[in-house]
Amino acid sequence: MTGHDDRYIEITTRLRSVRSFCDFLSQGGIVRVALKDGAPYKDVTAVLLERKRREAEALDRTRRRLYPDLSDEEVMPPLYSRH
Repeated sequence: MTGHDDRYIEITTRLRSVRSFCDFLSQGGIVRVALKDGAPYKDVTAVLLERKRREAEALDRTRRRLYPDLSDEEVMPPLYSRH
């Protein structure tokens, strides 16, 4: 992909992934964990959603700082670009 280095693509792909997970949680997805084997499951959705939103904001800031001319662009790297 001409004009986009691997780091930009990595940050953008990660940002897209985190945003998709936030969308999933915002639309009713639930995350439950057990603190140890046999323990009851605890809903951690709200905590995880907030953590992932902060991660997305940090990735977006990083991308804007490192690539100010490309930061609003959504890059779709070509599949199987390296054979």
